[in-house]
Amino acid sequence: MCQNTPEQFTTQLREGQYNELRVALYFMLQGYHVKIGFTNQSYDISVLFPNTSAQSVEVKWDKTSAQTGNLFFEIENTRQQRPSGIEQTGADLWCHVIGDGRSAIIAPVTLIRNILNGGNYRIVSTRGADSNSRGKLVPISDMRNRQGIDLIELPTVEDFFGMLFRKANSAA
Repeated sequence: MCQNTPEQFTTQLREGQYNELRVALYFMLQGYHVKIGFTNQSYDISVLFPNTSAQSVEVKWDKTSAQTGNLFFEIENTRQQRPSGIEQTGADLWCHVIGDGRSAIIAPVTLIRNILNGGNYRIVSTRGADSNSRGKLVPISDMRNRQGIDLIELPTVEDFFGMLFRKANSAA
């Protein structure tokens, strides 16, 4: 049975874009300037940190990670036999949204790559007739307490505007 029907792809794309927006809102609530662009069917998020150039953020959502306890990091497109996911991204930061989307880990891409390459993590392929990716399974616990990796809580759009409203009222 094929998993990636046009309807399912559209739903997954919409959900992914919503999480990208939530990651952008997270950085805005931290006081950073965020630029969101839309090119080539995907959102591009750039965050301007103090005293640095803008850093791009790649956002991936792992819906089953909360149940399995593992994060899936895609490393290869098996159909095209080329690197993909974390291995091919040009982004500076990687944000891996966990489970129901309330939390995420965020870290520099180079740090995540070093962890993946330095660990003895199981390599698995996605299942289904139309699946085409291979990745590494990493226990969430391996990522939570590492230097340079932050576990963050993602705001909903409603949370974001509620926080802005409260800040505006407390300043008045």
